Amino acid sequence: MDNFFLDFFAAAWKIFSLILTSMTPLFIGLIFAYIMNPAVEWVRMHLTHSSSYESLYMKSPRGRVASIIITYLGLLLIIFSIIYIFIVLILGALPHGSLSDIAESIKGYFTSSYESVLSFFEEYIPFNSGAFPSDMDSLFSGWLRNWFSPEDLMSTIGNLLTGSVRFFIGIVASVYLLKDKEFFLSLWQSLLSRMLKQKNHGMINEILSEINDVLYTFIKGALIDSLIVALLSSVVLSLIKVKFSVVIGLLGGVLNIIPYFGPFFGMLPAFIVALATKGLSQALLAAAALFLVQQVDSNYIYPKVVGSSIGLHPLFVLLSVSVLGYFAGIPGMLAAVPAAGVLQIFIKRWAYSL
Repeated sequence: MDNFFLDFFAAAWKIFSLILTSMTPLFIGLIFAYIMNPAVEWVRMHLTHSSSYESLYMKSPRGRVASIIITYLGLLLIIFSIIYIFIVLILGALPHGSLSDIAESIKGYFTSSYESVLSFFEEYIPFNSGAFPSDMDSLFSGWLRNWFSPEDLMSTIGNLLTGSVRFFIGIVASVYLLKDKEFFLSLWQSLLSRMLKQKNHGMINEILSEINDVLYTFIKGALIDSLIVALLSSVVLSLIKVKFSVVIGLLGGVLNIIPYFGPFFGMLPAFIVALATKGLSQALLAAAALFLVQQVDSNYIYPKVVGSSIGLHPLFVLLSVSVLGYFAGIPGMLAAVPAAGVLQIFIKRWAYSL
């Protein structure tokens, strides 16, 4: 009997997972439309010289289609500009030659990074000295191959290319969601009004509005701040001639999302690479340079692009990073702040209701 229920739930979960996988383009469209909506509305208001309240009373506000096109083209231009900047940093000069030559140079950059990582650990970590288990060398080498090898990098790129169709469908879905936003929102409100009483309906809308403010503030600020930190870190490390400055800068930008611990995690690779290639003085210089970037970010950039963020107490942030980091690793630490912000909303609601 127990096996029957286990098999039943396993089969049900498999079917549910397949349904969720098939709906991936819709989820992509919802997320992308959610992120792009403020920018589209900002462009529409400036394009038509109208207010944000106009969209509340019109089924199809003026200039919506044109604002979507302009916003998406602007985003595409920004993405290509960022890619171009990082290519310049990787090549050490303005790109020239055919696309295949540029792609080969970039592949060589990451291949060199992988080989240098292997050489560093072979030289500085004595796996065969008896201090580690005999199979540690093979385990560690396998881990490096899984994460840093050019073959797996190309395999990952291949998987991304195969999933590009779903992503493209999701982008098209986001365009329709933005174009007919009022229609879909009215459907959602009708569904809530049929399922809930008026009081509960209003309370759900208030909670969702607060969650929207928290998530949007964090996502917008974190993306912009991480990109700026990645660019500044890459440029600074390139100026002081630290190898693989772009890889380290990108890693530092991503890890910068993690409160308190992220900046330290971002400095560590730069210190290790500089120590292995040019000695202690260069390693200290690299750490000092990234520390300077972090000071500029925390005192000037972060307050401008994120502001007070979501109003979490520092102790609450530390606890959320520790707990989610323990259960979900780096992804959990990246999601800790918005998750804690959403949890704080429910805690406050519960406390005020007592």
